[in-house]
Amino acid sequence: MSQVESTTTRKVVTNPIPPAIQEEIETFETEALRTLAGEISTDLFKPFRLQYGIYGQRQPGVQMVRVKIPFGGITANQLRRLAELADRYATGVGHVTTRQDIQMHFVELKDVPTIMRGLAEVGLTTREACANTVRNVTACHLAGVCQGEVFDVTPYAKTVAYHLLRNPLNQSLPRKFKIAFSGCAHDCALTPIHDIGLLAVKRADGVVGFRMVAGGGLGSAPRVAQLLREFTPMEELIPSIEAVIKVFDTLGNRKNRNKARMKFVIDKLGFDEFKRRWEAAYVAMGHALPQHGALTLLQHQDDPPPLIMPTRNGAAHGNGNGAPVIGHETPYEMWKRTNVVKQKQEGYVTAAIKLFMGDITVEQMLFVADLAERYSNGNLRTTINQNLVIRWIPADLVHQLYEDLASQGLADPGAELVEDIIACPGTDTCGLGITSSKGLARALAEVLPAGRVPEDLAGVDVKISGCHNSCAQHHISTIGLHGVGKRLGEHVAPHYELHLGGSVNGTAKIGQMTVKLPAKAVPAAISHLIDVYRRDRRENENLPKFIARMGKSKLKDELIPYTIVPSFEEDSTFYYDWEGEEEFILEDLGPGECAGGALEMIENGILEADQELYQARLLVEKHQYSVSVNKSYRAVLAAAKALLVTEGLEPSTDSETFLEFDSRIAQKGIVPPEYRDLSARVGDLGPKETSAESAREKMAFAKGFIDACRTATDQMGKDLKLSAVKEEPLPVAPAPVEVKPAAPAPTGAPVYDLRGVACPMNYVKTKLKLEMMDSGEKLEVWLDAGEPIKNVPMSLKNDGHKLLIQEALEPEAAHYRILVEKVEG
Repeated sequence: MSQVESTTTRKVVTNPIPPAIQEEIETFETEALRTLAGEISTDLFKPFRLQYGIYGQRQPGVQMVRVKIPFGGITANQLRRLAELADRYATGVGHVTTRQDIQMHFVELKDVPTIMRGLAEVGLTTREACANTVRNVTACHLAGVCQGEVFDVTPYAKTVAYHLLRNPLNQSLPRKFKIAFSGCAHDCALTPIHDIGLLAVKRADGVVGFRMVAGGGLGSAPRVAQLLREFTPMEELIPSIEAVIKVFDTLGNRKNRNKARMKFVIDKLGFDEFKRRWEAAYVAMGHALPQHGALTLLQHQDDPPPLIMPTRNGAAHGNGNGAPVIGHETPYEMWKRTNVVKQKQEGYVTAAIKLFMGDITVEQMLFVADLAERYSNGNLRTTINQNLVIRWIPADLVHQLYEDLASQGLADPGAELVEDIIACPGTDTCGLGITSSKGLARALAEVLPAGRVPEDLAGVDVKISGCHNSCAQHHISTIGLHGVGKRLGEHVAPHYELHLGGSVNGTAKIGQMTVKLPAKAVPAAISHLIDVYRRDRRENENLPKFIARMGKSKLKDELIPYTIVPSFEEDSTFYYDWEGEEEFILEDLGPGECAGGALEMIENGILEADQELYQARLLVEKHQYSVSVNKSYRAVLAAAKALLVTEGLEPSTDSETFLEFDSRIAQKGIVPPEYRDLSARVGDLGPKETSAESAREKMAFAKGFIDACRTATDQMGKDLKLSAVKEEPLPVAPAPVEVKPAAPAPTGAPVYDLRGVACPMNYVKTKLKLEMMDSGEKLEVWLDAGEPIKNVPMSLKNDGHKLLIQEALEPEAAHYRILVEKVEG
């Protein structure tokens, strides 16, 4: 391999910083120094800091700096400056995100203004990369060179991005707002999961424009965007976007952050009413049709280099770097097959540089910047799959480029394919991360080795998020995982919820949450899933179609064995995260999570039922019929208890469980009639039931019951309300004892004594009590100190109720009372 010109001689070309941006940076610097001096609180500084694209990390005292890269377009000169800054002020590593940004971690606050100035000198900014603003505008990394595109969306993405940057319209939105552009029906930019998605289209008369969808998003409540405009003319593009932002700014929920995204506005209004409001906003903002002229576009200079270029010392195109042939394919051939794409321009190709989980060292950044100028026009693009691409490479120089990349460890095959696993930073740096998503990705690399994944997994993708927020977009992945914790006795084990069958390919499909797996069992579970696919697939059936045909229930049955976690004493490794050196714990992520805790109790109850039934099936196969019958009984009991959580009940005996289930669940028609009077149906399960036929009958009954309970919970929202098939009079259940408070001064409201009731049941009971009251009525609730008084008031406020009083009941503050006023949602 020939020597590349030393990176030290390639100076970064800078330009004077515009006065307005200089003033902006100075303002940030002033406030940062005041914060460091203790003159203003970190809480007060936080929203200001986020507006400038600076995130706090889970590690105290350091920041993550997020650099906006509109449509992923970055020059070699800009990449060199990022390398300099990451080397001097961060960890020496840059991280490409799923929104095509580049992040630097472990930056001290005092250094941030210097970084901002360094970025501004080369035309980059961190402004509005975070906070309640329009985030980075993304686009397909092949825009302009894709063989199947309708037209190049690059100038439109760039124009919209810079039009909205620092725009007063979006400086204080209710929540973040995301926009994406795609140039063809393959939809590489994933427009259906964005607040606004714009897909290039051409009408029958040859006029081009955009198909505009609105209201998409992932996170804990994923939504697919809906069609707002079948065809948006170019001159109406920015007015159409501005009107959507205006409606969101006006109607978005500013009280509850968890309900603040635009998708919740659409849920509340209905899409027809949302569209009517959008049309009214369009006209009210002065965009009455059709008075606007053509859209003035910001151009992106991306001219191709000449095709005729000298080879390096006449080097022959042999077997790359002399590495051995793997199978019938050399490493170079493998890389070329997976990482190189022909452009629509004859004689040119685009090469993808696979960055493991988006990370690239400063040495590699400098090297890639040189290669972009040597082999192309000095332009690169980041991808939403956390990679870099060099475009406009003359096809006859691909082998030489490979040799250079290989010399720096940048020639891994499998870019943008199934083995190119997407993972967010997780607990490495993110303050919201629950699990080590990067650690799991490294473990899965052994299941899906780069460049060696069989063709039957073509089109499959794997995405891992360290929490439910879906930064890695696990909801739209064939195999998606997001991190959670699960308490088992005195310990907590890291787990992942497995989502199967998600996709975006012209249309979007949200994957189904199928099963919760301990982190250490995920690689084995994924291997088994692939084995089951190869065992049971039909001819020419790919994995996504197989998942859709099999359905959640059958796949869950296959994976239940991998959900079982040994006790800490039996195998403590299950209680350590991937690459973790200390036992796994759940960080305190803040109060107000009672409803989430109740949902987890329900989910864990259904999982316990599945596990009992799985063991029952194994016991039948081993002819242990009596024990199998008992396991079927335990499965029914676990599922019944799970649904009773919605009623705020934790029965202490089996008979009480069945009686309460019948009166509070079955009699409402929430489950089919055959599951009424459970005590009579399953109460006789015991050693006398020893035949194989009887054991299978009981197992079938248990499976039907569990499926019915699962169906009920699948239709339940975070309000914990189960849908009834038909309404029947509900027998009056014993009410909790209501007493008049002795001290402190009476409030005049009825008292609900929940002392001794733990989270989240105390919240569920209070919620149910309030549902029986009229709006404006007040309820006094007595709670224990600690988690109850910390969590329940915040959860009730999140539900929209008013908290009027919160005070200790006695001097030693072992118990508290709160006074709540019901507010109709």
